Amino acid sequence: MWYRYCCDGCPAKIKIPDVFNAVNTLRKFPDDMRPILYYNGLTAESGKASSCLKCGQCEGVCPQHLPIIKYLEEASEKLEGKN
Repeated sequence: MWYRYCCDGCPAKIKIPDVFNAVNTLRKFPDDMRPILYYNGLTAESGKASSCLKCGQCEGVCPQHLPIIKYLEEASEKLEGKN
């Protein structure tokens, strides 16, 4: 079961676990365009990784204490070609 503690209060409406799933898949299959296509479809109706306001709300409720803001910056680079 997926818990989305990090998504509930996100002002940018980023579906963080789904974004991370796309990045992880792209790491495993770097020549496959499907993770990017998935991400583009996902963000058609939700926030992009680059939309992160760096407010820290997600990190404050993350039970795994992940550096989500840092990971979203990486996701932006890998999935949107931004640096």
